[in-house]
Amino acid sequence: MSFENKLIPPDELPELEEADFTGLEKDFLYMRLLGRGIFFFLAALVLTFWTLFGDMVWYHWLIPWAVLLTLLLILDIKGFDIKGYAIRTKDISYKSGLIFFTQSSIPFNRIQHCEISQGPLGRLFDLASVRVYTAGGGSSDMVIQGLHKERAQKLRDYITKLSSEYE
Repeated sequence: MSFENKLIPPDELPELEEADFTGLEKDFLYMRLLGRGIFFFLAALVLTFWTLFGDMVWYHWLIPWAVLLTLLLILDIKGFDIKGYAIRTKDISYKSGLIFFTQSSIPFNRIQHCEISQGPLGRLFDLASVRVYTAGGGSSDMVIQGLHKERAQKLRDYITKLSSEYE
């Protein structure tokens, strides 16, 4: 038996096309915006009390918080269209990021297990996340957020089925 390791020219590498990716549910964007709004409202409430009953001046915190909130909202809205996942016959891929773009793929033969998680806001919007784990770590290697719960369950079942075929 001889070992062959042929050279593949970079021009002949297969590409993961933009059309291959499925976008996330629009409700996920609304859920993220609501979560940010709740956080900033509670933080502003605390800072307001600190201003009224403490020694802080209101414009020391209001302007930076307004700028930070605006930047985060812009990043959430603009970055939403970039996020997506793709399922091919041998692997699953996920992409995200507006400033720091990441695209990762996990072959099904490397997947150990897969689970669904859903937080309080996720239950409100009926959204869930699919977490994909590979060997050698305590945290998930890929998290696909913003899927309707039924789709997340189908995706988890499909990934589990395909990954079990490689055992």
